[in-house]
Amino acid sequence: MDLFRSYRLIETDDGYDLILYIDTNMNDVEFAEEFSKIDDDNKKRLNKNIIDYIREKFPNIKINMVKVMAGTILLASFMMTSPVVAHAAETPTSSITSTQSAYNYNIRVAINGTLQTFSNPPFIYDNTTYVPLYDLGKAIGGSVWWNNTSNTVGINKNDNMIAFVRGSGLARVNGVQKKMPPSIVIDGVTYAPLRFIAENLGYNVELNSSTQTVNVTSPSANNTSSYTVVAGDSLWKIANKYGITVDSLKKANNLTGDIIYPGQVLVIPAITGTAPAPSAPPAAEKPPADNTKWPDVTYIVQPGDTATSIARKFGVPVQQVMKYNYMDENEWLDAGEKIAISGYAPRVYTVTPGQDKAPQRRGTAVDWYLEGQYLIKRGDTFTIVDVDTGKQFRAKMIGGYNHADIEPLTVSDTNIMKSLFGTWKWSPRAVVIYHNGVNIAASLSGMPHGVDTVENGVNGHFDLYLKNSTSHSSSTSKVYIQEHQNMVMKAAGK
Repeated sequence: MDLFRSYRLIETDDGYDLILYIDTNMNDVEFAEEFSKIDDDNKKRLNKNIIDYIREKFPNIKINMVKVMAGTILLASFMMTSPVVAHAAETPTSSITSTQSAYNYNIRVAINGTLQTFSNPPFIYDNTTYVPLYDLGKAIGGSVWWNNTSNTVGINKNDNMIAFVRGSGLARVNGVQKKMPPSIVIDGVTYAPLRFIAENLGYNVELNSSTQTVNVTSPSANNTSSYTVVAGDSLWKIANKYGITVDSLKKANNLTGDIIYPGQVLVIPAITGTAPAPSAPPAAEKPPADNTKWPDVTYIVQPGDTATSIARKFGVPVQQVMKYNYMDENEWLDAGEKIAISGYAPRVYTVTPGQDKAPQRRGTAVDWYLEGQYLIKRGDTFTIVDVDTGKQFRAKMIGGYNHADIEPLTVSDTNIMKSLFGTWKWSPRAVVIYHNGVNIAASLSGMPHGVDTVENGVNGHFDLYLKNSTSHSSSTSKVYIQEHQNMVMKAAGK
């Protein structure tokens, strides 16, 4: 049986991109997870298969890039650094290499005059400056989203929306298709062409060749000062600090929503005329003590949605959307999750923060949808206790809406976690989450997969289930989900 069941050629300006589809009997997600574990020898064999395939099928065609797919899942992508010649004598794997060897990291990026420190450094490739898209979104106060199933990412800022398939040379800007220097994915991080993204979001971009700095400025950045957001800040607090309105602060920074991030640099517009008196913060309406029913109007979040865009869609204040869904100002939404519009989302209160003084090997089984998702949130760090051994390590929640996606916090935490499983595997273990003085019964799988955000010695994140948690994918085995629920009950002592 051939390794590749089909292919597709996409014409580019100076040749073709080749998409190869793997022949597999597994579902796309399961195969992608297994594929991520192949060792260096198998990678070399894959490279040789690709070279041989190109020699046989396309001996006279210039191939610039090769992408390997399992259904809709991108498994790997390669830049062709030299043409493949039929019956060449040299080692075949030399023709396909990571593009990283061609990157020039001698470039800096400044936004509105502030030099940026990204979690992954920007670089120049093919005379184009690339930056990590997620970090760029945080730096300019935009929202970045991704859809692993369709391999699509996007960034929204003010009324501008850009979306593209990772690795593609085309993007949609406010629904209109445009040519774009192809994005690059390295170790799961999406790098986007800075000039294309910034200019289509309304920014000015200039290169200072003497300092090797790309300066990105918003039109409103002239005659202004800046402010770096710290933990606990809100737009209302910052506006009052400088005697300006929240609307003027949002306009100066092209913000469509009210979410800001620690470390984000905001432009403070110059005050003209008499500054308005500071406004009072909105009064907080107390949610019901126990609520298990959804309100009449609900909504399923779509890729690229923000609290502001959803509020605009339904004609309600953005504060109402955040309030009814128990959202903090620094939270954002996950595509696919259900949110409340006309009243409070279901929530119950069976545990109280501070009720426990230390981590324990037994926890309370709390329903993920009714309570758990509000007790641990994206960005939270907490202690995980293994029920069987009592071993502990620290972890961070990086996302998830049907269950929590977590990563060990450090290399040391990763080593402790791996010692529990022996080798990385899907079979879950009973654990307890200790967070904000509460011990919560949970179940943790030991297979890294998908998005990776923490430098901790392992690539990917892990599934953490609470009572009634389920998978993000409809194709996930029911047996796997039930195994998690069994471990949650064990962690609760039942």
